Amino acid sequence: MKHAELLTLKINLEGKELDFSLAKRLADNLVSDSISEPMLIAWYDGKKGEEHPSVPECQHKPGWLAYAEGHGGRVRIDVNGPEYSFIYTDVDAPEA
Repeated sequence: MKHAELLTLKINLEGKELDFSLAKRLADNLVSDSISEPMLIAWYDGKKGEEHPSVPECQHKPGWLAYAEGHGGRVRIDVNGPEYSFIYTDVDAPEA
């Protein structure tokens, strides 16, 4: 099965301390402009080195990214470059 390319959007925030909670709120707000019924399916916290889901057996790319690509990821939002990444699917999108 061929996977659709992820639409990647970027947020750069300067002048305010950024943590995971704020980065997620920003990403949640932005993704609602791109897909009708967004659901977060994977994320990466570069400051803490944490990811979800953790897929350690994936060796060709980060496990959280491979999971999202294989499970309907549609939109990736990177906040402050590599600090935070969030991938969403569209619950209302028809199955391919």
